[in-house]
Amino acid sequence: MAETIPAPLKGKVAVVTGGSRGIGAGIAQTFARNGCTHIAITYLANKNAAHQTLDAIREINSSIKTCAFSADVRDPESGKKVVEEALKQLGTDHIDIMVSNAAVVEMDAFPPAADLDHQSWSNILTAEAWTPFVLAREAVKYMPKGGRIILLSSTASKMALGDPMTIYAVGKAALDTVARNLATIYGPKYGVTVNSISVGATVTDGMKAAMDSFGPGSLEWAASLSLMKRVGEVEDVADIVAFVASPQAGWITGNAVPANGGTLSMLQS
Repeated sequence: MAETIPAPLKGKVAVVTGGSRGIGAGIAQTFARNGCTHIAITYLANKNAAHQTLDAIREINSSIKTCAFSADVRDPESGKKVVEEALKQLGTDHIDIMVSNAAVVEMDAFPPAADLDHQSWSNILTAEAWTPFVLAREAVKYMPKGGRIILLSSTASKMALGDPMTIYAVGKAALDTVARNLATIYGPKYGVTVNSISVGATVTDGMKAAMDSFGPGSLEWAASLSLMKRVGEVEDVADIVAFVASPQAGWITGNAVPANGGTLSMLQS
């Protein structure tokens, strides 16, 4: 008789920021299906959406310990607060997987270059680079060997998109750099991998709002960038994140792991 194949994330403790909706919610639920026993998510303001995600996790496995709490990536102290609160509410002394997914997604946060002021610049760099850096720095203190730090980035970090996405692209490029450099520190010192995930256009509420602001034909244009000639689904990205979080991905670190349907194929060849 064939033995049951164990879930790849069996027994793992995971934290997913921005886990109330979209890609973050998809990641949290995929972690549940892959065996995580403790999952913490953060949200900005939509508490109801966060608890809907927790309900979905419990439907997958009612024994999973879950929690949700508010955090704002624009707060310079957010990274430290998230780690402390997750450990407290989950009742654990360690974190196996830290996923930094929360980001500023409101289109009015991305003015055209001619109107970009220092405060807007600072807000995005705090959200996209500083907070993920602090999350990683704090989480690694509680990570056993084999821990995973995963930062959700974007194909925008390597593309010339122009207005109004300049500051967004700058933030994601900084995030990729954070991942690469922390990987050189945390691998030898802690046995922890650090990667960013190069996410392409993916069907979420945030993407739909962005496409609406860009005007007619934007969704078709985004789909044309992929070799698959479609935009991604949340599950496409969540499955890749779950693999990078798994023991099978222990030899992947310091990389911008593609989750974009070949959107950057020219650059990756």
